[in-house]
Amino acid sequence: MKISMSSKKVTWVVVILIALLPLPSIINYMQRFVVRNGVVTAFRYEVRAPIDGIVDNLSVVPGTVAGGQTALRLGNKRKAGQHETLEQELTSLDESLTQSKKMLAEYIAQISKDLDQSLGILRARLIGEKASQNESYQRRERTIKLVKDLVATREDADRVESEYRKNEAKVKTTKLEIVQLKHRRRMLSQGMFPQDLSDGVIQVQRRINTLKQGILECKRRMSEAETGFTEEAIPLNTGKAIMNNRSARASVVLPDTAVIWEVDVQNGMEVTKGDRLLSYIDRSRLMVEVAVDDATLELIKPGHPARIRLFGKTDFIDGKVTRVMGSGGVWHSNLFAANIKRRAFRDGRVLVQIKDDKLYNEVEKFCGVGRTAYAEFEGIGLMEQYFGTFLR
Repeated sequence: MKISMSSKKVTWVVVILIALLPLPSIINYMQRFVVRNGVVTAFRYEVRAPIDGIVDNLSVVPGTVAGGQTALRLGNKRKAGQHETLEQELTSLDESLTQSKKMLAEYIAQISKDLDQSLGILRARLIGEKASQNESYQRRERTIKLVKDLVATREDADRVESEYRKNEAKVKTTKLEIVQLKHRRRMLSQGMFPQDLSDGVIQVQRRINTLKQGILECKRRMSEAETGFTEEAIPLNTGKAIMNNRSARASVVLPDTAVIWEVDVQNGMEVTKGDRLLSYIDRSRLMVEVAVDDATLELIKPGHPARIRLFGKTDFIDGKVTRVMGSGGVWHSNLFAANIKRRAFRDGRVLVQIKDDKLYNEVEKFCGVGRTAYAEFEGIGLMEQYFGTFLR
């Protein structure tokens, strides 16, 4: 009998222990407020056409990143023809200017080479002329001495003197020619071209000056075509239309954190100013919208910690509450890329900002935007939810 009673006690103890085993996890679970109605969302931005035009060079599709690159271009058909003509004219002028500068450089190089050769010839000739001058000088000195000794006549002295003067004049002339060539060489290196140096160089230089003036004039016309500035007065009632005609082209460049959400145009499509071109989400500010009853909103404040888990995933993402709004608040749903589809009559809204590298890099899945999630709010247990009013 005693054995039977003791076995029953052991059985009851075992049953009680088994019943108490999940108690710690239940107590832990009771300290958290769990909401299973949530969705990952992000701010959605729309890009609209700044001008009337035709879509060109569309290089993005939904679920891609185009940060720092041109997503698409618009060309104003009313200005594109004029702009392209001016661009072609400017390109032609630039090419002509490049060729003329190349020709001028070749001319200058050839003239410099000719001047250097002429200087070399004059220096060599000067050496010979100085030698002849020195020889005639010695001959003159000897002849003068012979005349004094009555060995040579006065006619011999005059002939030798004349020869000496001729050689002296040749040396001076050669020196002047060398100085003149050096001066021309120096002017050429400084970009100055003497009139008697080369007609070809001067003509090419004039052509370069003309081309530079033509380029400046072409750029001025392009600037006027792009900005629409004219000398005539613009009526006030047509100012808006003329403002729309000012730009011939426009480019759309998105931020580095932008993920293409929707693309509403195609290459070759004609759009009007203000038409939506595309939309994108900002993956640097991922959030979770959670539907919470108004009675429980009293327990949640901005900055409250929360844990988020996407359905289908096992890991949690830490986040913080950034916005709390009751069920009657005006919620501009067009600001967000995703919203909770079904909610109760008294369900308010709680925004939890999250930051997760995995979601940030899942661009092809739109960084998880639109996926359902569940949220756990720490420090809000069953006691606070159901008896919080009486406890307070």
